[in-house]
Amino acid sequence: MFNTPIEPRLRISPSVQDMMAFVGKPLPSAFDLDLCRDQVPASRECDVTRFAAEARKSTSPHAFKPAFSAADWRAFASFCVVRRIAAGERLLIPGRTDRTLRFVVEGGFWQAADGQPTLLPPGTIVGEDSLFSDAPGGLDVRTLEDSLILELSLPRRMELIAICPAVAFELLRAAGAVIAASGRAPEFATH
Repeated sequence: MFNTPIEPRLRISPSVQDMMAFVGKPLPSAFDLDLCRDQVPASRECDVTRFAAEARKSTSPHAFKPAFSAADWRAFASFCVVRRIAAGERLLIPGRTDRTLRFVVEGGFWQAADGQPTLLPPGTIVGEDSLFSDAPGGLDVRTLEDSLILELSLPRRMELIAICPAVAFELLRAAGAVIAASGRAPEFATH
């Protein structure tokens, strides 16, 4: 009378259906996959664009002036952490190893090396020697006023190198230019 199939119909779970929707499609970019890093909208005025503007007009030998496009600045910003620092706080302590790069967005810093004080205004880089040496630093850096900085830690820098090698290379070149302009050479650790 009725024709009923002996085998039950195959049911596919919703999670497998969702997975199958991506088969044959390109993977999202590395920036979309990293859920830990803050995304920087392309249209929003942000701290890194303010830093870039300050660096362009700065006459300090410590001004950080990479040849970044707007997209490069956004990529760079996605690896940085924005931090407010109160006046009088120590950023670098002589004799300690600190592999974090810092970029002054607002405020100002006082840097002393071998008893020679230097003012670091907005648009400058702090800790560029750490790109080339694991040795403890000889700089004493303190805030002069409440300041805003971008920080690029060593783990984030390693991510930047892996994901955006061209941006990382330009970061290295621009930091080297700051070292050359200020007439310093980092002390390399001897192992």
